[in-house]
Amino acid sequence: MNDDNWIHLMDEWLKNHFLDPLTSILDETEFRIDVYETEKEYIVEALLPNCLENSIHLSVRKNLLTIKANIQDSGRWEQKQRTIDFPIPITQNPICAIYANQILEIFIRKEKQLNKIQSTTIPIQFL
Repeated sequence: MNDDNWIHLMDEWLKNHFLDPLTSILDETEFRIDVYETEKEYIVEALLPNCLENSIHLSVRKNLLTIKANIQDSGRWEQKQRTIDFPIPITQNPICAIYANQILEIFIRKEKQLNKIQSTTIPIQFL
């Protein structure tokens, strides 16, 4: 895949992701996420208020990034989940995650590690 085609695919994906009418519904019914792109990485931020830290799980499968957490909503604990469908596989991209102040930040490097496949479960650093 050439660079121009890859950039076009990423632009289309970002437009569709942020213009999707279901995004706001999922922001309200599950939890809010935002996706950003820099020159070197993709950044996913998930707002996880009233969340049990030890219940947060992050996993990767092909081009899917899934965030699960137990969140207290209206006095009840509920497991909530969001899945982000990237336009490219991310299993060979270095991924790290940090949880602080009720926000989970996930950093996905654009550079692939050719001989390394990411574990399906991503560790989270709690600050």
